[in-house]
Amino acid sequence: MKQGCKERTEEKPPEDKCHHYWIIAVADGPRSRGRCKYCGATKEFLNSYPDFNPLKRSNNPLSLPGLPDVKVDKDSKS
Repeated sequence: MKQGCKERTEEKPPEDKCHHYWIIAVADGPRSRGRCKYCGATKEFLNSYPDFNPLKRSNNPLSLPGLPDVKVDKDSKS
């Protein structure tokens, strides 16, 4: 008994109405390209936060951030 196979056609939703499901390429450099599984839109994604690098703020990675000076009341019992 032979079974027929129906051809399946899928309509892509318009890009502005799509709830994107991004498939992002493996990180190889500062950015990776992503492609939407549903509509085929492409976008570049950052692989790290460029402004967040605690080691760049100081030459010594073990240094702690400075704390503000606190004034204590002379009449305080604590």
